[in-house]
Amino acid sequence: MRTCMACRPKLWLFATGVVLLLAAGSLACSFTGLPETSPSGRSTIRVRADEAWTDTGMDVEVSDVLSIEYVSGDWSPWPGGSYDALGFGGDPLCDCNVILGVSHAALIGRIGGGRPFFVGAEYVGGAGEAGRLYLGINDTRLEDNSGRLRVRVEAHQ
Repeated sequence: MRTCMACRPKLWLFATGVVLLLAAGSLACSFTGLPETSPSGRSTIRVRADEAWTDTGMDVEVSDVLSIEYVSGDWSPWPGGSYDALGFGGDPLCDCNVILGVSHAALIGRIGGGRPFFVGAEYVGGAGEAGRLYLGINDTRLEDNSGRLRVRVEAHQ
């Protein structure tokens, strides 16, 4: 297919605009923490240590099977630490934990306003209830927390 010489600059300008729009959309997801959803329905979420709960943007049904997997990153419940989705360990009965008996600073989840559950490095299990899926850190004292984890989330029947 041949294009006229006068049309080439317009085509180039159009193509450049499309590329810039796609790049801006990708950057918006990276900086805002919004889920990056793949064609398979999986989302990659950035879960911040200084926020009680991160909205995954995913609504689940009672019969759904959840698959939540730590991908990368580290976070800390205090200055100077560096932990993955399994957390610090420490005193699992500390009143600073959202879920008693679970490693401090571990990755945890919640559906709607329901009871929080341990996720850690990998969770596969039935949703058990319907609602929005949230992820967070097992810590009630968020003011000195830092870092974030990248987590892959998927729900299917």
